[in-house]
Amino acid sequence: MPATFGWNKEDVLDESYRKAGKMDFGNFASLLNIEKLEIIDRVRTQLLDAADDEKIIKPELYKLNSHKDTPRGETMFGSLVIVFPTAHEGGSLVLRHSGQEWTFDSVALIRKQSTPSIAYIAFYSDVDHEVTVVESGYRVTLTYNLFFETSKLPPATPVAPDDQLLHDALSAALTNPSFFPEGGYLGFGLSFKYPVDTSSLGSEACSEFVNALKDSDAVIYRVCKETSLMTSLNAVYHIDGDNVLVPLDNLLDRDQYDDEIPYALCHQHDGRIIHEFGRSAPGVDVEEEYIIKLAWVTPLTTYATFKSEYIAYGNEAMSTFEYADLCIAVQIGPFGNRSTVS
Repeated sequence: MPATFGWNKEDVLDESYRKAGKMDFGNFASLLNIEKLEIIDRVRTQLLDAADDEKIIKPELYKLNSHKDTPRGETMFGSLVIVFPTAHEGGSLVLRHSGQEWTFDSVALIRKQSTPSIAYIAFYSDVDHEVTVVESGYRVTLTYNLFFETSKLPPATPVAPDDQLLHDALSAALTNPSFFPEGGYLGFGLSFKYPVDTSSLGSEACSEFVNALKDSDAVIYRVCKETSLMTSLNAVYHIDGDNVLVPLDNLLDRDQYDDEIPYALCHQHDGRIIHEFGRSAPGVDVEEEYIIKLAWVTPLTTYATFKSEYIAYGNEAMSTFEYADLCIAVQIGPFGNRSTVS
């Protein structure tokens, strides 16, 4: 039967806007076992925040060839769409949220596989989405509503598929003699927003911060540590054109300084001036031991920007502040001795 779509909280049928068919779950049966395929475990690891990652997810088959996922009940938090390897062109899923847009091109993903495979994507219910025009063939999908159950999972550390992908890519790079031949640092801007209280970030609080990392941020931190690389959470202060990497447990926090801030961050806060690969050397005047070579794998983002206040002394004391961005920094040893964990 023709498929409706959601508009202003109503089911609307307009084949000039979207021509698609649907079949309610009571009219068909599927032998696809998404629990056995560990899809739900991957959804939990990659989609949920730290506060929810112990909750049990209950998938409920909703429709065949459905694109609408209006929340049904207070415990529904998202949708899972599985795309079958039927011959078709077009039909990408476009997601929009907070002014950003992503495209899930299931055709391209399936085409890359050597054997017939499904493609799947999970997203939160508040994400706007639409399916682009199916130019030829038939796009066949199953849609599951995702609910939280009231009970929680026993403690566990599920392994997401991204773990293996990142581990393989990183391992391949480390065995390449042309990759950081003399060693250096990799930098990863964080992809999620985290609250930062500069007055309470001791070593214990930093450990809790690491445990609260979400989704891809958690994957990056976990995989790099498992690869015997010194991995840490840091802040990057942007001061007069220079970037200073400072450990998360040693941030500016209403301290008083007579020296220039980049110099003070290096000598009093264990900071390091960043010399980005491929760019000219930083202009700040510090000893060479306080300068590191770093390449950004993922850029710094405004999701993890915060403000640090301090007291600067010149002719008189003045309260001021500097902005900083959170990041993950990974130290890599020279070729032949890559491990940086003692």
